[in-house]
Order: sequence, then C-alpha cells, then structure tokens
Amino acid sequence: MSSDPARPDLDVSIDLIFSISHQLDRGTPASSTSSSNQDPEVAKAFSEICLACRTGDIEVVDSLLSTPNLDINQVDEYDYSPLILSSLCGHYDIVELLLQRGAVCDRDTFQGARCIYGALTDEIRDLLVSFDISKAVDVTQPFAGHIASLLNPLLGTITADMVFQFKQPGIPEDLRVFKLHRFLLASRSPYFEEKFNGEWENLTVITMPMSVDPAVFKRVINYFYLRTHAVLNDSYAIQDQLLKLARMYELDDLVDGIEEIKGIEDEKARAKIGHDLSFKFVEKARKDLDDFLLQKILGEKLSTEMDLKDDVDLEDIDCTEFLSDAQREALLEADSIPDVILACVDSESESVIYYPVNKSIIARSEYFDTMFKSEMFTVAEEDLPLYREAGVQVINRPQLDTDHLAIIQVSTSTANQKIAEMVLSFLYHDNINNIPLDLSLELLFAADELFLERLKTMSAVNITSQFQKFNFQEFQSLQDKLDCNAYDLIRASWQTRCDKLEQHVTKMIAYNLSEIFNLEIERQKLSDLIKESAERIKERQDTDTIELVDDVRYYLTKKYAINEEIGSFDPTFSSDKNTDDINLYKTALLQYEKDVEIIDYLLDQLHLDA
Repeated sequence: MSSDPARPDLDVSIDLIFSISHQLDRGTPASSTSSSNQDPEVAKAFSEICLACRTGDIEVVDSLLSTPNLDINQVDEYDYSPLILSSLCGHYDIVELLLQRGAVCDRDTFQGARCIYGALTDEIRDLLVSFDISKAVDVTQPFAGHIASLLNPLLGTITADMVFQFKQPGIPEDLRVFKLHRFLLASRSPYFEEKFNGEWENLTVITMPMSVDPAVFKRVINYFYLRTHAVLNDSYAIQDQLLKLARMYELDDLVDGIEEIKGIEDEKARAKIGHDLSFKFVEKARKDLDDFLLQKILGEKLSTEMDLKDDVDLEDIDCTEFLSDAQREALLEADSIPDVILACVDSESESVIYYPVNKSIIARSEYFDTMFKSEMFTVAEEDLPLYREAGVQVINRPQLDTDHLAIIQVSTSTANQKIAEMVLSFLYHDNINNIPLDLSLELLFAADELFLERLKTMSAVNITSQFQKFNFQEFQSLQDKLDCNAYDLIRASWQTRCDKLEQHVTKMIAYNLSEIFNLEIERQKLSDLIKESAERIKERQDTDTIELVDDVRYYLTKKYAINEEIGSFDPTFSSDKNTDDINLYKTALLQYEKDVEIIDYLLDQLHLDA
C-alpha cells in the first residue's frame, strides 16, 4: 500500500500495473479482432484463459489450452492476446507455456511488438526475442508427446501390430521397416481403415510398391504420429511426392498444408506457416481420435448385468465372470482393433461395462503402464502370437484369439460408467468436452488413482472456476452443487495431493471467516479441520506451524491488502497519501486483526500454538 523511499521507480511501476488493470477491466474496447461468432464453449475458455494470464494461474491456462478449436493467437475485445497479457503482467512460466503450445510472437507485427516491448521483465523480453518460431509446437504436450513416442518405444510392452517394409536396393536401414499401430492409422485415414477391413485384414507384413519412396512414406508416418516438425520442410520434389501420397491416403489436412506452404520461398514465412500447420495437425489428430473413441469404442462397448448383494465389496468383483465367449469374440472383432479390454463396475445400473481399447493409449496412465510391465502381464505376453523376423517383433494380430485379450479394471472405489468414459476421453485425446460439476470430485479421485496429474488439474480447475466469488452464499452452495462441503474438499485435496484445490478452498474459508465463526456448527467443523491439519505433521512440536492456519492467515492479508511485514499501520509512513486511502487502510487493518483474533481463539480452544 505504501511506497519505498529508496525505490523512486516503485510508484511508477505500481501505477503502471494498476493503469493496465484498469484498462483491461474498464477500458474502451479497441477495434476487436476476436471472433464474435465463436462457439460459446470456446469463447468461454478463451475468456478464462485471458483472465488466468492476467492473474498468473498457470494451471488454468494449461488445462484450457486443450479446448478443441481454440485459437491461442486470437485477441480479446481490447486487442490483447493471452501472450500479451501474460507478458505485460510478468508471468514468465505462462509466457513460456504459451510459446511452447503455439503462441506466436513476431516482432515485425504490431501485436508482436506490443508483446515484446511491453514485457514487464527483461527475462520475459529475452524469452520472447529468443524463442525459435520454427520449433515444433506440440511435442512437449503430453498427448502429442505420447503419440510420438509410440514410434520408438522404450523396452517393455509390445503394442505395434503391423509392419510396412521396403525392399528397394540401397535404401538406408532406418527406411527399410516401419513398425506401426493399425488402430492409429485406421483412426486417421479412411484409406487405411478400408485396407485393414479388407485385403490387409489377415496380414501382418505389407511390402510397399517400388513406386513409393520410403523417405516420403516416413513423412506420412511422422504426420500420423504427430512428429509434425518433420513433415513439411522439404524440397519441391519431395513435396510433390508427399502431396500425391497424402491424396492417396485421404489426408485432407495434410494436402491443404502442403499446398499452403508449397512455393513459399521466404524462410521466415515458411516457418510461420509450418508452425501454424503443426498446431492444426495436432488438433486434427485430437478430433480423429475423439471420433474414433465415440464410434469404435464407446459405440461398441458391451454391458452385462449383475445381481449385487447388499454386503458385496465392489473391489472383489471379478469382471471376467460376467462375459460370455460370444461377447469376448465380439470385443476382439470390434472396429477399434483392441488389444486389451477395460472393464468398469457401475453400481447404479448394477452392470459391468466393457470397452475394447488400445493398450498403447491406455498406457498414458502410469497406473496402467506399470500394470502392463508387471510380471503378471509380461508372463502372459510370452503366449502372444508374435511376428519375428530380422530383429522385428510385432503382434501377429490375425492369430490373436480371445485368450490373448486381457481384461483390466478401472478401480471401483470411485469409478462408474460416466467417470470411466471421461478418463478414456482424456487418454485418447487429452480433452473432456464437459465435466459435470457434480462428478468433478469423483473424477479427481479417479485421476489420482490412475496417476494422471494433468487430469487431476483439469478436475480441480472445473471446481475452482465455478466458485470464484468467495462470498458466504457461494461457500454454503458447495454442499448442494458438489455434495461436499468446504472442509471435506480440503480433506479431498489432502488425500489427492491437489494443491490447486486446497489453496482455492482455503481462500474461500479465509474470506468468510467471521461468518463461519458466528455459526456454531461451522465453527466446530473448522476447528476439527485445524486439528486434523496439525496432526498431519509427524512428530509435531508445540510451536510447529499448522499449514491450514498459515494459509488462512496469508489469504487474510490478501483480502484486506495488509502487508504483514509492516506489522501495524503508521499514518506517517503514508503521509503523502490521500486521507480517504488512509482511512480505508485503517478500517481494513481493524477487520484483519479481528479475523486473526478468531484464528487465535480457535487455536487456544484446541490447545494449539502455531
């Protein structure tokens, strides 16, 4: 609230920040270049990203960047892009994330110049200037990175089930054999889908015709596996061959991309186009796999009824018992080309749901990946029919039978059919179109059990984004909307190690502390929570910190704009300030001290010192 006499520039900087914030909040819109005809969900996501870029909430930004059809380089009604906002407000980590995920900063453009020269810190400015626009956009993303890794898997589970070989004399070793995944090619190309359902159905090895250049074929494979930076930067001769092959395989977006970049000689212009196309290719892959999931997996799931006893433990249910031989055969022959079955016990419908899924995608979950590498699975895989020749090992799919199709189970402690399908959506394309608020907490627990940190964040953001007013009415509405009060939400955050959720709810408690204290039942619940927080510290000493109490005190300083280091208000310290400001500060300080006294009283009643 006050200036530092030793820092004459401080007031200027603070005034500048407040000026920017005022413009952002209340300024007169410039000629907007944002899309007014945008899908409402996309528009909402973009608005929330802009807010998060201003406030520095990197988890919200990271979560929402996966929104389908979101253009990260668009601007809001005030002509601010997310990159500009995060640069102006000094959030280095968000600036870095946005650049990695496709944000463009070209100093030769007006928007780029605003971004660079308006950067709050030299570190951000240097980052913007040095960032190579030609870098691959999405390989650092969990989704794209995982798909790309399937081409060169680490030692472990074999998931490839197709070999494409070239026998032209004199070709390099790395262009002779390609070990690929049928489901991925079929999900991305109508040509390959038709082939795998027709003349290639009973084949494991395809010898490519002499007319196909293996170097060009490799670029198509890079496109399929989202190694997008290795697709477009070629000579005209290669581009012509790639265009021909892309048309044959019915890869319309690749065709459009080649035609767009072909003939562009300016290196910088080519880099920009390639950058944008890489982003588009990844988004097209998301859509393809989303359609694949909906049509081939969710569309071909099987459900079998159970007769649950009142005393049955859902964890003890053996999902293999409810599947007939005919149903197993149907799952094996599903259009999703599965190599594993995911089962989920749904207690509401008293049924078991079976999904024909692909092990290479399911392995995005560390929980399932560890399961696949366990002795139980590695021993079972010794019986898998494999094609082996010249060091090549892939699954010989035409020889698979139902005994080779393992059934794995989503944990029944939190999962139901809806949760399982949201998890599958995340695993297959890194996005969930809609997370119902009343299922957010269940999804959080499921994500924690499956070691899906990014999905945990998405679940937490879905909760926190719905409760941002921090008033007492909102505090009380938690129970109705989530079937869970604030105190249990804190406990859930402890259990799942979700700091994002814990801090948000703690802030809500801090902002409503006096109202909570005035209601006996709420006061008791808060006291119990403080006691639990103290007990979370092993071998706690009498004067050790209590995390919950520390966090509440911190958010109280934010609520009342109190600087804890000052300790008390000294009017002479701000003698140059407006009298009204001084009075406002005095009032805020008194309110702050009253709330701190509440905390001290609760600690005293619990015989705790912190």
